[in-house]
Amino acid sequence: MKVIVFIIYFFPILIFSQSENTKCVIKNEKGINYLVYKYENILRNTGGINGWRLQLKFKAKESEIVKIKLQFIELFPDIPVFLEYQEPYYRIRVGNCRTKLEALKIKDIIKKYFTDTYPVPEIISITDLN
Repeated sequence: MKVIVFIIYFFPILIFSQSENTKCVIKNEKGINYLVYKYENILRNTGGINGWRLQLKFKAKESEIVKIKLQFIELFPDIPVFLEYQEPYYRIRVGNCRTKLEALKIKDIIKKYFTDTYPVPEIISITDLN
């Protein structure tokens, strides 16, 4: 009986398993390399890719925003922080997220300390994502 159970369970695995000598050959459709090259040029010209960041605050006084930035860095040192000036306000944004869902996950982590955050779309440099 044990031999039959062994054969029923393990025989299909032995039949359908791959040998170590198989090679994977990747064949691109005609023109795919050109499209990849074109996409890379578009990313270079725009300065990055479409992404998301969380905006913590925006204020007119730089000293107030710097205090918030230092507080955030102290609490969450592994999340990147960006202080920007767009006349007439200073704004502080955090995170380098590829999708809005990633930004919302960060918002969930920091909501205890920063309640007024909201996700904003932004062009993110490819070097910032790594």
